[in-house]
Amino acid sequence: MRVFLIILALFFGGCTTIKPSVAQYSIALDDLKINSSALGFKEKSLKISKAFASSSLSSHRMEYMESDHRVFAYSQSQWQEAPSVMIESTLLKSIREAGLFESVHPSKSRIKSDFILETNIERFMQFFSEDMKESHVEVVLNLSLIDAKTNTLFKSRTFISKSTTKSPDAEGGAEAFKSALSEIMMQNIEWLDGVCR
Repeated sequence: MRVFLIILALFFGGCTTIKPSVAQYSIALDDLKINSSALGFKEKSLKISKAFASSSLSSHRMEYMESDHRVFAYSQSQWQEAPSVMIESTLLKSIREAGLFESVHPSKSRIKSDFILETNIERFMQFFSEDMKESHVEVVLNLSLIDAKTNTLFKSRTFISKSTTKSPDAEGGAEAFKSALSEIMMQNIEWLDGVCR
């Protein structure tokens, strides 16, 4: 009986597979150290609305596109948070640090703000060359500053950034996304600075 149990245990033990751990990536930006001299909206508040994005950008999947325009997902890599959530929090942090507004609030805040910043994520993708040896990322964000009292568009602008990856893989893509998003955040602050004057 013991021999039978040992053989049974070895049989089922041999059938089990060890699932490899999934690497998680984030695009949290370093401190941008932005100081603005604009005075126009120092007494106004801003709310960052929930980003408009495709369903794939609202998930943790890390996707990439091959040269024939087919989209795939990395099997052993994923985002720590959905890209739409990371972009929202990055906008909030960078605008708050810039000091352009008296206060900056997240979308879930119950505080009524003077302005709302709407974000439409038009592109957030890693692209590979035909031979799969090189890749780059592209980020396209359309930002709209809305007067919350009248629900009318105050200003709007589209930001585009591309960044070449250091390595054609998920880790290289994450680093390139961080670089591209950092550039857009700086451009956004400059734009808002000009709008506030």
